[in-house]
Amino acid sequence: MPVSLIHRHVRTRPPVRGRRWVIPGRTLSTCVAVAAMVGSVLSGCTGATGDQGQTPHITGASTPAVPSSVPTSSSMAGMTATSGRPAGTVVPFRTVTPDSGVGKRIGLVAPTGSDPFGKAVTDSVAAQVKAAGAELVGCDPGDDPALVLDCARRLATEHVDGWITVQSGDLGQALCDAGPQGVPLITIAAVPVRCQSGGVGADDEQAGFLVGRALGRVPRNRSACERSALVILGNTAAGTVSAERIAGIRSGFAAQCPFLTTAPQILDAGTQDRAYNAFTAVLTSIAGDAVVLVAAVNDAAALGVVAAIPTSRSAHVVVAAIGADQRARCEMLADPAWIGDAALFPERYGEVAVPALLDAMAGRKVPPSMYVRSTFVSSATLGDFYDVSECPTQ
Repeated sequence: MPVSLIHRHVRTRPPVRGRRWVIPGRTLSTCVAVAAMVGSVLSGCTGATGDQGQTPHITGASTPAVPSSVPTSSSMAGMTATSGRPAGTVVPFRTVTPDSGVGKRIGLVAPTGSDPFGKAVTDSVAAQVKAAGAELVGCDPGDDPALVLDCARRLATEHVDGWITVQSGDLGQALCDAGPQGVPLITIAAVPVRCQSGGVGADDEQAGFLVGRALGRVPRNRSACERSALVILGNTAAGTVSAERIAGIRSGFAAQCPFLTTAPQILDAGTQDRAYNAFTAVLTSIAGDAVVLVAAVNDAAALGVVAAIPTSRSAHVVVAAIGADQRARCEMLADPAWIGDAALFPERYGEVAVPALLDAMAGRKVPPSMYVRSTFVSSATLGDFYDVSECPTQ
C-alpha cells in the first residue's frame, strides 16, 4: 500500500481545483467528500495517484488536506510495569489553549483504516491541532507497519516542530534515526522509543481489572462463585496488550469471587467471527445451570459472544469487555447480558497527546508514560459519557 503525505493548514487558503486525493478503494473528487469522512472543514486538497506497491507518493507541500483515520486495531497499547515497560502516570484530559500553536508545524504518522477506535484517535488529534492553530502534516502508511519508517523519513524533510505517531509498533532506534531530528516526539499506543518525549496509552491491566471486578461482583457469595464458570476471550495477535488485559481480568475477578472451583477457560478469539465460533464450542462443555461469566479483551470479541448466546441460556450468561467503542454501545443498551465495558476513550486521546507535545515543544517536561484513565460504564451510565440518542429504544 502506498504511503501518502498529506497536509492540513488551519488558516484558510484558496482551494486547489481539479485535483483528487486517492484512498485505496475509493476516489474522492472534492474536498467536501474528504471533510465528510473526518467531520472537518478543509481549505484545499491534492491527490496521490499511482499503483499500489510502487514508490510512495507525496503531495505538494503547499496544499492542505486531512488524514481520515488510523489503522485497524484491536486495542491501544499500554505501558505497564508488569510488561517491563515504564510505569505510567495517569493524566487528565485537557484541551489546548486556542492559537497556542500558531506558526508551528506538527507531524502525524497515522495509517488509514476502518477501525472506529483508531479513527477516533486521529480525529481527536486533528481537532486539537486545529484548535491550537497549528499546521498538521500527516503521513499515511496504510495498513503496512513496515511503511511507518518511510513516513518518518518524509516527515524529516518537512521541517516539523514536533511529531506524533499512532501505533508505530516496536521499531526502536530505527524510528528515531528515520524521523525528524532534534524535535519532540509523542507516541500513541506504541512500545516506547529512546527519542520520544512521552508516550500515551491505556493502562491495559487496570482496564482488565475493572472488567474482572464487575464480573466477579455478579456471583457475590461463595456458593454462587462455585456455580460459576469464567471464560476469557483474549487475542494473541495483540501480544502484550492482550496478556496485560487478561492478567487484570483474572486479578479483578479473584478479588471479588475467589472461590471459583474450576480454572478460567482462556480462548484465543479476538475477532467477532472467531469469538462466535469459540464460545459456541466451549459453551457445550459448561453445565447448563452454571452462570457463565465472559470477559473479552475487546468489543469485537464481545459482539461475537452475545451473538452466540442461545436463547435457552440467555439468562445465565453475563458479558463484559474492554473498549466501549461505537459498535458496542447500542448493543450494550439492547442486551441485558452485556453488563458493561471498561471505556478507553479514544475520542479524547488528542486531549493528552497534543497538549503534551506543545509542552515539550516549549521546553517543558512531560511524563514519559501517560495513561488515559479507564472507566467502567454500564447501560445505566453509558449516556453520561457518550451520545446514545441514535441507539434503538427498548
